[in-house]
Amino acid sequence: MWADREWMRDVFDSIHLEPHQKINHFRNHHQLTRKDQMAKNIKRHKRLLLRQHQHRECEQLDFIPQTFTLPHEYSIFVEEFKRSPPNSQWIMKPVAKCQGRGIFIFTKLSEIAQWKYSPYHAPIEQQPQQEQQNDDNERVVENYVVQRYIHQPLLIGCKKFDLRIYVLVTCYAPL
Repeated sequence: MWADREWMRDVFDSIHLEPHQKINHFRNHHQLTRKDQMAKNIKRHKRLLLRQHQHRECEQLDFIPQTFTLPHEYSIFVEEFKRSPPNSQWIMKPVAKCQGRGIFIFTKLSEIAQWKYSPYHAPIEQQPQQEQQNDDNERVVENYVVQRYIHQPLLIGCKKFDLRIYVLVTCYAPL
């Protein structure tokens, strides 16, 4: 059965499917597909492994660059930013956008000082002088993921790339 995300949220729990019927989404799939949720879940899993003294398994998750979710972890990020070497590169990605929209790289905190007030989420020098506001006339803050930029990433034809691998997952158990 082909279903969209809204159908999963609104209808899925109120129907019964036969054992042979399959759906193209899992409930709460955003826990793995959204940048902020994936970072949160990986951090949680690493803490669990460390509490269980499974240090070797925890080290296997070190392929993920240092990640912070803004605005929630902004103060923690600033502390880490100040400890990093000068001119370290960081990348900001909006949590709920795709195809590179809203992503930018920065080396100074001043370059992101206005990120939360811009509806366009581009580096400051490229932002129009407009702001998004909610019904209470307050500024709307969009969530971002900030990661330490990977030094010397693997390139193909002098361009960065990512792999989009699609697989059929029939069960998340025991997750």
